Amino acid sequence: MSPLERPTLASEILARAREAPERAAFHFYDASNACEVISRSDLIRRSLDWTRAYRGAGLVEGDIVIVVIDHRPDLLFAYLGAILGGFTPSFMPYSTAKQDAALFADAHRRLFDRIGARVVAVTQGWIEGNGTVLGDGTFKLLIAEAVVREVASMESEPIAMVGAHETALLQHSSGTTSLKKGVALSHAAILNQMCAYRAAIGLSRQDVVASWLPLYHDMGLMACWLLPLTSGVPVAQMDPFTWAREPWRLFEMIERHRATLVWQPNFAYQHLARMVDEQVRYDLSSLRALVNCSEPCKPETIRGFLARFEREGLREGCLQACYAMAENCFAVTQTPVGRPPGTVLADALVLSSEGRLASPRGPEDRVIELMSVGSPVQEVQVRIVDSARRPLDDGLVGEIVIRGASLFSGYFRLPDETTRTMADGWHHTGDLGLIVEGELYVTGRLKDLIIVRGRNFYAHDVEQVVSSCSGVKPGRVAAFGLYAETLGSEEAIIVAEVQGIEDLDAVHRRKRSAEVKQAVEEALGLTPRTVHLVEPGWLIKTTSGKVSREANLAKYLTATSLQAGS
Repeated sequence: MSPLERPTLASEILARAREAPERAAFHFYDASNACEVISRSDLIRRSLDWTRAYRGAGLVEGDIVIVVIDHRPDLLFAYLGAILGGFTPSFMPYSTAKQDAALFADAHRRLFDRIGARVVAVTQGWIEGNGTVLGDGTFKLLIAEAVVREVASMESEPIAMVGAHETALLQHSSGTTSLKKGVALSHAAILNQMCAYRAAIGLSRQDVVASWLPLYHDMGLMACWLLPLTSGVPVAQMDPFTWAREPWRLFEMIERHRATLVWQPNFAYQHLARMVDEQVRYDLSSLRALVNCSEPCKPETIRGFLARFEREGLREGCLQACYAMAENCFAVTQTPVGRPPGTVLADALVLSSEGRLASPRGPEDRVIELMSVGSPVQEVQVRIVDSARRPLDDGLVGEIVIRGASLFSGYFRLPDETTRTMADGWHHTGDLGLIVEGELYVTGRLKDLIIVRGRNFYAHDVEQVVSSCSGVKPGRVAAFGLYAETLGSEEAIIVAEVQGIEDLDAVHRRKRSAEVKQAVEEALGLTPRTVHLVEPGWLIKTTSGKVSREANLAKYLTATSLQAGS
């Protein structure tokens, strides 16, 4: 079989559409919760409107298309239209009122220029908010409202014939402190991932995906967009901003469509448990896998979520965990659907000071519980290595490295960055973890380590403890280390949003700060140098919804007139 005869994203998506053209591909819910049903044939036909528009704008196969469209069906059509035309699409987040329009537009104009984007697909509203500050870029703006709609069959437009190993799309990182990195993924890598992940979760045509995830994030893009499209599985898709305000809408979708599969990050479980009215009942019994992914997976989060929603028909065996990253298209590991993820108890002192797993010896030991994110999916290998990139034995903490058939082609137009993270075919993830009996346990990230007097603390562990403290807004915490020259070591700094502005008066502030310090000391054996309490909304988040430690450290230093090392 020649490279041009091998399957591509376009050929697989078209094959599923031809099998059952009138079957729903998407139940698309807009911001008002109104639903539009998009059949597979309609999805292809309306996407081909965009293919023609791209060709009319002078694009040739391989040219880069950026899609910056808010939550509306054209978001889907513009992206798929690029794939059908043999172009290279990439989703970018739609700017919101909370972002500085000038800074947003400037960063993205520079990014568009660097990656050589030929066309940026936008809406009229986006032009009105950002067009004046984009400057004279080398790209064209293609406005959704101006795309000509034609009544045509799926066969009326020639589909591009591209090689399976050519770049299919670019997946961009959050890029909170620098220009985003484009992860270049080939058709072959993506289809290998789809095949491996289908097997890992036992995907079938009887499944239905429910999602609120933004499509510019790899979890939304792969698990809730390309996986269903290439597998013939329908998706109920809602607006991410609606979910943030009214998260119970997800449960309504699950109930209405008898959804079987949902993916979401760890913070979303806490958001749902906190925001869903306990007096309202939902039927979640159709779910067979609710997958915790994208952030460190916490066993206490899973247990709390199960306790809160077990009465809704949620079963323990459907709560799953996955370790995923854009550089591998998506999934690296996955826990077995049908049984809860395994956990191990570790002596926190030994883990932090010696980097190895040791069972607690007595009731006086501080204990930390780690949750498995499963075993590698098909054709993926995982190793743990030390700082010299030598493999480590099971039970020892080191950097997670991966290789396999789904690995990316490199960071687009960033050869030095690609070389830095690759060695002998292994991608060095920057994540830390250990392996126990063939299953991976992720402990943190290299850059998120806080090293205090020779002991390693993970920022997300500190943040988890602080989130449980009275008066602190759960999930709105950032922890980081600042080097203190007088000590020759880092000290821990915690910035936490309070529940209400009244918690910032002098009396409440002292009380809350003392409570946070005590909680962190008791749980982790770490005494923070500073607990900086701030008003709700102070912390900066990335486009994927995570609290950005780097950006918030810079904001903290500015706000307090401190300098690292002082």
